[in-house]
Amino acid sequence: MSRRLTVEADGGSRGNPGVAGYGALVRDTDSGALLAERAEPLGKVSNNVAEYRGLIAGLEAAHAIDPGADVLVRMDSKLVVEQMAGRWKIKHEDMRRLALQAREVANALREAGGSVRYEWIPRAENKAADALSNDGMDGLTVDRRHDGSDAPEAPGASDACAPVPVREGTPVRVVLVAAASGDGARSAAASVQRLLGGAPRCLLTGSADEAVETAAEVGDALGVDPVVDAAWSPDGAAQAWERVVARGGTTVVVCDAGTVRAVLGHVLGMPRERWGRLAVAAGSLAGVEVWPGDDVSVAFTNRA
Repeated sequence: MSRRLTVEADGGSRGNPGVAGYGALVRDTDSGALLAERAEPLGKVSNNVAEYRGLIAGLEAAHAIDPGADVLVRMDSKLVVEQMAGRWKIKHEDMRRLALQAREVANALREAGGSVRYEWIPRAENKAADALSNDGMDGLTVDRRHDGSDAPEAPGASDACAPVPVREGTPVRVVLVAAASGDGARSAAASVQRLLGGAPRCLLTGSADEAVETAAEVGDALGVDPVVDAAWSPDGAAQAWERVVARGGTTVVVCDAGTVRAVLGHVLGMPRERWGRLAVAAGSLAGVEVWPGDDVSVAFTNRA
């Protein structure tokens, strides 16, 4: 009996055409275990091109895991799903070329005894692939395997930050740490350690000097290396937040106080002009929980 694999793929373009990237992942269909992740920047192309490139990468990753697998492709691109299923015509030359590449990989799976079928899903059900495509648009290349292989990992990537399967009754938890300096940074690290018990967690930091300094202290306390993500700024906070929520599990994010206000204002639905009313002390912690159905609760703020 062939192994059953699920490919989730996405692509995006900021400007359409604009700065683009794709993301794709492979799961074991029966267990839901994450087996592989891929993402790559694409330069300036359209959304449709990026989505097709995500599909190709996902099929190639599935083929690398098991050339004869029964593969279910799940995407939120109606265009790609309907064209690959043969129900819609492909008029654009770039689309025809990319569809041919995807079919070549799909045919290789079928010739080895497997199968490929396509399913459209709402965007809300494709968050993990969307997060990877945003990594690609941010200029990151990801090629991670989680099935014991020795595939190379992108520079700066962290095993602690790999996507975490959703568990029923367990929320996604994000701890926001307002950057500080000197003793303030060390005090913030001790607060995080007390809160989380020192267990390794995904640790992200903005690129500002105080955030990097504080994250280094937090990383020492938790026993994990921080990953710099420049998107953690007041202007990029909403998008960075969505990627962290899509990852699942528990994430610690170190950023400046203005970015903490931006995240809290975003999740609380506050107009931007009112974010400044939120009190955020340097070195303080704020906790946010996201439950299934995107039900968000702010568990605490300004914890020392």
